[in-house]
Amino acid sequence: MRLVVFGFLAVVFVTGNEPLRAQAPAGIAWDILEKGHTSRHAKQRIIAVRALGQLPGNSRAVELAEELIVDREPDVRAAAALTLGQLNAVRSIPLLREALKDKNIHVDFAASNALLCLGDSSGYAIYYEVLIGKRKSGEGPVEEQKRLIKDPKAMTLMMLGTAAGFAPYAGYGWAMFLVISKDYAGPVRVEAVQKLAKDADAQTEAALIEAASNKNWKLRVAALEALAQRGDPRLADTLASHLSDNNQAVRCAAAAGFIRLSGAKEAEIQQSRALP
Repeated sequence: MRLVVFGFLAVVFVTGNEPLRAQAPAGIAWDILEKGHTSRHAKQRIIAVRALGQLPGNSRAVELAEELIVDREPDVRAAAALTLGQLNAVRSIPLLREALKDKNIHVDFAASNALLCLGDSSGYAIYYEVLIGKRKSGEGPVEEQKRLIKDPKAMTLMMLGTAAGFAPYAGYGWAMFLVISKDYAGPVRVEAVQKLAKDADAQTEAALIEAASNKNWKLRVAALEALAQRGDPRLADTLASHLSDNNQAVRCAAAAGFIRLSGAKEAEIQQSRALP
C-alpha cells in the first residue's frame, strides 16, 4: 500500500513550510480551509466556504460559513448561504432569513435556496417574485432584481440548477462559481463527474481518481468532491495527495474531502471496537 500521506508530509518538510511541517494531514486540511476563509481576496474566501459544503453535520464548518454570511462582499455572502444549506445547518435559519433582505440578488437567491434545502418555506418568496413579478407581500422587485429577471444569461444559469435534478436551483451555487471564475469550459464533463459520485462500480472509482489529476482544475475539483461523496475511508489517502495542488480550489476540495473521509474512517473504527 502506498504511503501517500507520509509522502505528502515529506514534501511539505522539504519545502520548509514551517506552519505545516509538524502537522497531521487533518490539521493541514483545516489550515488550507481556514487560510482561504480569512483571505483578503474575495474569490479565495468563496472557494474556501464552498468547499465546506462537503462537511454536513460538522459544527466547525457551520461556524466558518456563518461568519462569511455577513462578509462585506456579496458574492462571498451568497456562497456562504449556499454552503449553510448544504451543511443542513438548521441552526442558521435565522441568519438565512435575514439574508433574504440583502440588497444583492445573488445573496437573496442563495439564501432562498438554502432555506428550501432546510425545509423552510420562507425560501419560496423570491421564486414567487420571479414568477409573477412581485413578492407575496405585495412589494415590487428592486431594480437589481428586475435586471436579473430580464437577463437571459442570468436566468439560464439559475435554470441550470433545475436541470441538474437537485432541489430548486441548487445548481445555482456551481453556476455562480463559474461566473465568478469567468470560465465556462467543460461544464458537461463536470456535471458528468458529479453524477457519477454514487456509482459503486470500481471502474467509475478509477476514472474519478484519474479525473482528479486532470489538467482542467474544475474537473479536478468535481472529481475530488465526487470521491469524498462516496464515503469510502480508503480514499482518504487519494484526497490527501491533492492537498499540495497548485490551485486553491483543488486544495480546498481535497482538504474538505479528506476531513470528511477521515471522519468516516474514525466512525468505522469506533463501530468495529463496539462489536462483541
